[in-house]
Amino acid sequence: MNDEVFIRPDWPAPATVQSLVTTRCGGVSRSPYGGFNLALHVGDDPDAVEANRRRLRRHLPAEPSWLEQVHGVVVADADSQGGVCERVPVADACLSREPGKVCVVMTADCLPVLLCDQAGTVVAAVHAGWRGLSAGVLEAAVARMEVDPRAVLAW
Repeated sequence: MNDEVFIRPDWPAPATVQSLVTTRCGGVSRSPYGGFNLALHVGDDPDAVEANRRRLRRHLPAEPSWLEQVHGVVVADADSQGGVCERVPVADACLSREPGKVCVVMTADCLPVLLCDQAGTVVAAVHAGWRGLSAGVLEAAVARMEVDPRAVLAW
């Protein structure tokens, strides 16, 4: 069993904004899901996925705001999501203005795009596949941030 391996994005986000990207290293999922799979929708053993999510949770300040991603442009509000038993929002981006909230997107062949304003008052995580990019998912996330777009930082 390998230790989890994370990427800490190197971007000029304020110190109050923390970011983390997982890799396939570590975890308990068996082939073909390879180690640190966090997705419940791909056919992996749900117990393995939940075990991997618990491992991830140890590195986070709160439970992540999971999404059911569909390659669209909907931006979920993590601040309005309650307990972990609530229905998972169908969205391809997640936004928060509350300190300690964890926005999350999952990617395979798509891009994770992290956004924040220069003051660190709002953050977003965006699932950016070609369909979502073409439809305007990044623009939708920036619009929902409700800040001057010139003040938005991206990784």
